[in-house]
Amino acid sequence: MLFFSYRKNKAIKSYIKKLGRDLSRRYGRSKLYTSGQVERTIHEEGYNWRHICYAHALYTSFEQFNNWHEERGETCDYGAMREEVSSSFFGGNISVIESSSFGNDSSDSFSSSGDVSTD
Repeated sequence: MLFFSYRKNKAIKSYIKKLGRDLSRRYGRSKLYTSGQVERTIHEEGYNWRHICYAHALYTSFEQFNNWHEERGETCDYGAMREEVSSSFFGGNISVIESSSFGNDSSDSFSSSGDVSTD
């Protein structure tokens, strides 16, 4: 279970640090992307796809997120996943996720505690 948690956190960290930049490079800078753009970028750029739900929670709209999951017969909670990422990586500051400022700014960095700083 600990290894699973480590791999999940590592995948989410890569979505935060790199996926936003790759999406921006491929599709232009945007606050949100389509589910297809996120999925295509995850697969074509070689990201860990096992936790792709978190990438959708970070980079797609609530509606896109729900539609993508319904098509696959999955149930995931958009708000809960965003809160989990906010708590684990942004010190509980969900406004960082809502502004999408973590994925497109070249000055983004993780603090030594694992949190992301957008200074």
